[in-house]
Amino acid sequence: MTKKHWIFVITKNITPAMNMALDSVMWNIAKAKPDTAILRFYTWKPSGVSLGANQKPENIVDVEFCKEINIPVVARITGGSAIFHDKEITYSFSATNDEEFFPGPMSSYEKICGALKSGLKNLGIDVGWRGISIGKEPSLTNRDCFSLSTRHDLVIDGKKIIGSAQRKDRTSFLQHGSLLIDIQRHLWEKIFLQNPDFSRIICLSEILTQVPDLDSIVSALVDGFEVFFEHKFERFEFSARDIENAKKAEKNFVLI
Repeated sequence: MTKKHWIFVITKNITPAMNMALDSVMWNIAKAKPDTAILRFYTWKPSGVSLGANQKPENIVDVEFCKEINIPVVARITGGSAIFHDKEITYSFSATNDEEFFPGPMSSYEKICGALKSGLKNLGIDVGWRGISIGKEPSLTNRDCFSLSTRHDLVIDGKKIIGSAQRKDRTSFLQHGSLLIDIQRHLWEKIFLQNPDFSRIICLSEILTQVPDLDSIVSALVDGFEVFFEHKFERFEFSARDIENAKKAEKNFVLI
């Protein structure tokens, strides 16, 4: 049995297209190194909207408003529906499929969500895994991700705090998702063509009296992954070649 090498990276204030390109590079690293599992946490600058595979911007967002206030819209390589990445932390995780840790798509979803639950518990937050889907597959709707209910959501009293999406091939997978820290409702209402259902959504600022800084949140989440998977995650950085490959690919993710 191959021993896995567990690593993590933090990338802050990256443009939306470059974030999506780095996720694709990360997945390629996992494919090339079957003994490696990679965890990334990242933020966006400027804030941007990502759409699930096959979604069209004009069906979901106010294109002119996004252009006017410089909110890029980018494509994800995963499914799911539109997310406004603003006051949040995004995670991504990639590894090869194997019988020991990630034998199937549902297993990988459950385990990664389990690790995220463990990390949030370090912040004093107890969340549940929704476990059922309600309505259409998210990528087939014109609603924002957080207004929808899918089995892979992490929720508090039925309200979504982390939404996730995954893409899987024969050998490996990439999963990423968004942890809401705060919600600028006036922007959500102008960006999305259909009004978000805020009764279905919750964020850290609504739960915690004082929200920790970014590094403290990430540290708590990394610890949660280590406890859940019973492995130490070593810090790594993308190489110059990784960055160059991402720069070459980022134009492929630009929609607006």
